[in-house]
Amino acid sequence: MKTVPERVSALRAVMAAHGVDTYIVLSSDPHQSEYVAQYWRGRAYISGFTGSAGTVVITADKAACWVDGRYFLQGEKQLEGTGIALMKMGEPGVPTWQQYVLENTKEKGVVGMDGRTIGNFQANMLKRELAKKNLSFACKEDLLNEVWDDRPALPQDPIFDLDVAFAGESRAEKLARLRAHMAEKKADLYLIASLESSAWLLNYRGADIYATPVAYAFTLVGKESCDLFIEPKKVTPEMKELLAKDGITVRPYDALTTYWKTLPKSRIAMDLKLINEMLIENLPEGWTIVPEDTDAVIAMKAVKNETEQENFRKAHIKDGAVMVRLLKWVKDHAAEGPTECDVAAFLDQMRIDQENSLGISFGTIAGYGPNGAIVHYGPQPETCAKLEPKSFLLVDSGAQYLEGTTDITRTIACGPLTDEEKEVYTLVLKGHLALGHAMFKEGATGTTLDVLARKPLWERGLDYKHGTGHGVGYLLSVHEGPQNISTKMNKTVLKPGMIISNEPGFYATGKFGVRIENLVMVVPYTENEWGAFYRMETLTMCPYEREAIVKEMLTEEEICQIDQYHQEVLAKVGPLLDEEHLAFLKECTKPL
Repeated sequence: MKTVPERVSALRAVMAAHGVDTYIVLSSDPHQSEYVAQYWRGRAYISGFTGSAGTVVITADKAACWVDGRYFLQGEKQLEGTGIALMKMGEPGVPTWQQYVLENTKEKGVVGMDGRTIGNFQANMLKRELAKKNLSFACKEDLLNEVWDDRPALPQDPIFDLDVAFAGESRAEKLARLRAHMAEKKADLYLIASLESSAWLLNYRGADIYATPVAYAFTLVGKESCDLFIEPKKVTPEMKELLAKDGITVRPYDALTTYWKTLPKSRIAMDLKLINEMLIENLPEGWTIVPEDTDAVIAMKAVKNETEQENFRKAHIKDGAVMVRLLKWVKDHAAEGPTECDVAAFLDQMRIDQENSLGISFGTIAGYGPNGAIVHYGPQPETCAKLEPKSFLLVDSGAQYLEGTTDITRTIACGPLTDEEKEVYTLVLKGHLALGHAMFKEGATGTTLDVLARKPLWERGLDYKHGTGHGVGYLLSVHEGPQNISTKMNKTVLKPGMIISNEPGFYATGKFGVRIENLVMVVPYTENEWGAFYRMETLTMCPYEREAIVKEMLTEEEICQIDQYHQEVLAKVGPLLDEEHLAFLKECTKPL
């Protein structure tokens, strides 16, 4: 297997042969997905950096990789010795990758990339900047393909029907809602590139991306037609018949650009952030694009229907029982020195064994001690740490059930804790409680609420470098927009039925990490002459770490909130446990 320097050297030779001076490798696929199939993990292949997000830029004599705050420590470890410089996004003096391209590409040079991996909106911004420096843009060649000898094949697993008992709304009903939106926009067609949007709209799920049950497909919705562009082998005769009953025609995945040339001139609506540049370059001449700020289906599926909401509650109770077993197992075995990989394997298998389970919702993060300070750390068999009967183990994990998607983080005491560890845990918990019990007026955004989670840390001059909350899909991606909770501006208004994570943290580099995460759902609170007000309903059912709580740092209201939550956990999760684990849970949930 080639080393990273050998791969970069091979790519530079291909770049020279194609007359490309600078080559950009993004982390995406033709659908601008956050998580991608192995075939599309070109950035990880060329750099060795395996985080879920990042960008690599390679010139004839330089190479650099941009990572965000979640991956600073991971990036330092994985890029060491590769000859690829680590660029910590947002840090003082660090240019953006776009600025780096402009500064390091020679006059009248050619900047290349695979045009399938960049959205049209982003591509247009890049092209405008390149034009200012008299640089040209080449996006029709996938140069990585010429050096990636053992590139994985594209997925071929079949899709399956998601029954209305879980989806809560039929395909026909969802298509009718989208067509009503199209009528408002005066659009003849609607192009959907998001894998999650296609799966949600047409009530199917797949297995093309690890831990995310989607399939590679485009959907083209007309006023009376609906075409699903997907590898035909992935659609069984039975599934094809079910789709046909709702007027959905299955066509080959790569047939979209030839098919739409057979159609009359149209007004086609789409979210240009999600539609890749190569598709736009192949749009039929004379067609009119109706741009959308957000893919209409993303906005539709962000607000869970009543069936989805109730199923989510069931999923989290079931998942809570799994987590209680994990907590007890860690505390019982920490002194024996199990590895982080042992923890992850034990937890993953318990989730796989649950009824209606489709496995995990992302790679389990189990970081002991210093590894817990690496925000998106993933334990590897060759390097994973052993637990000791002291300090913290941070476990961030989740599952995919037919009843919904879970995502939870618990920071577990493996033994005696230092005063610093307890103080940090309690500060994070205070912010977590403040956000989880927020009451806010209609029209509020996640940006409005973010300060609630950070305030206890800010008062001590502390902070964390990731967002406080992300949306979660229904048996889809564990990260789903458009809603989130972050310091970054987001104009998406929070609405009842939206599910968001509540996960403040703090990371003491080289020592330990603390993160506490529950999923919460926006629900109505009250309505009066001042308008409608909402609150958060906590879905996650798992106790906090009692041994890490400094009671004296809490207010009476916070103590009451913890006790009430623990009693709810006991009441809902307790019936799913055997006597031994029930006794353990009773100890964990005793009043403070």
